[in-house]
Amino acid sequence: MHSSSQRPERGFTLIELVVTVTIVGLLATLAIPSMRKLIETQYVRSGANDLQTTLFFARSEAIKRAINVSVVPTGGKWTGGWTVQLPDETVLRKQAALSSNLAAVTGSTITYQVNGRVTALPSAIKFETSDASLPARCVKVDLSGRPSVVYDTDGNNANGCT
Repeated sequence: MHSSSQRPERGFTLIELVVTVTIVGLLATLAIPSMRKLIETQYVRSGANDLQTTLFFARSEAIKRAINVSVVPTGGKWTGGWTVQLPDETVLRKQAALSSNLAAVTGSTITYQVNGRVTALPSAIKFETSDASLPARCVKVDLSGRPSVVYDTDGNNANGCT
């Protein structure tokens, strides 16, 4: 036989649901600006690290193959991506374009010789966003051809990475 007792109602009331959605909305409003800064900081970090890794690869390939190896920015801008290529233009590696949130970083080709040194010492390649509060990162190549990532420690993007 079935019992005739009623079970209590389950679920949320409309008021509880509205209060919960309002609290979630307020928290999201507070979190979105810091999340945007975190994402843009990651674009700067990954762009500089990707270029550094590519330069290490190009240097080791030049030594291994005993031939000059060049890293060429696409369209003259490092944010457009780059290729690692041999003198006969054989492409060894290709990097896709970086985030459009990065400032257009211009630069010239970096060529490694068979001894691992660069043919000409390039200026630092600076990665930054339009948000001046986010620190920039620069990829520098020393006299021996080793690339390194340098952080903008003074917080002033106008003077490069010092």
